[in-house]
Amino acid sequence: MTLSCTSDFNDMRKSIEFAFQNSDGLFIVYSKNLWHKLQKIMLVSFERPSVFKEEAYIVASGFKKLSDGIFSDIVYGKPVVFVPQELDDSFDFSELKKLFNIKSQVIGVFEGNINTQNTIFSDEVLSYIKLENTNMFDSKIQKSKIFTYSAQDCNQALIEVLEKTLTKLSIADLSTNGCFTSKLMSQEKSKNYIALCIDKCPIESLSYFFGIDQKYIEKYGYFSQSIAKEISNALLQFSNSDCSITILNDNQYNRFLFFVLYKDETFDMIIREFYGTYNIVRQKVTNFAILFLREFILSRSL
Repeated sequence: MTLSCTSDFNDMRKSIEFAFQNSDGLFIVYSKNLWHKLQKIMLVSFERPSVFKEEAYIVASGFKKLSDGIFSDIVYGKPVVFVPQELDDSFDFSELKKLFNIKSQVIGVFEGNINTQNTIFSDEVLSYIKLENTNMFDSKIQKSKIFTYSAQDCNQALIEVLEKTLTKLSIADLSTNGCFTSKLMSQEKSKNYIALCIDKCPIESLSYFFGIDQKYIEKYGYFSQSIAKEISNALLQFSNSDCSITILNDNQYNRFLFFVLYKDETFDMIIREFYGTYNIVRQKVTNFAILFLREFILSRSL
């Protein structure tokens, strides 16, 4: 896909967002006098601060500088490369081509706190290393959190945890329009560990599907821990699974409730806010749900 646009900020932003959502990655050829606008677009649309570093770093810190004027990063699982219009003809593009192989087997693991508004895009990190995913369970990192360069790796890491702990999972993804469920199901082994998936259920159908009394819903509200717990309990009963996760959203679609319940009735619940375009918010919610669920399951085996 090739798109051209004017130097108007709004036109540039709409074009970049459209191209990003409808492609597997972006080459953005820019003029130096537009660099400040592009930085703002990266900050507003993709939550990438305009602070660039050359050393190893967590992706939330910005883009890696490959050469003068050339920056790259994996954004929501897709490679994004900035190339200056004034690029020297002798530049070797082989390094840039490598970025478009997103089936990387290297995942990043960091020890720190993911419970921030920006979740996996947070740079509140205590330490950072790289591990081959085959060595994940041989590492001695206690209570480690997962960070990956692509959503595919992140999904794979969760499935590996389900496989390692022999955990059967049931899902009520009532917020991402199936994004969370579909990304997990894209993993070949997922069918062995996902017992039940529900990705659509109107509020008025909660009583029918989950046996929740309408007066109970009116008392506590749809967006509440009480309702999430009722749904999660029903999932465990329907599927005979070990663990269930329920994802709900408020009316404004910027506050999301994540409720994870284990069959011994231990649970964890958190509410987070996410902003951006509809598709970007879905990706954020999906990535956070994967991390939150993985952390909960791992915490039981520590």
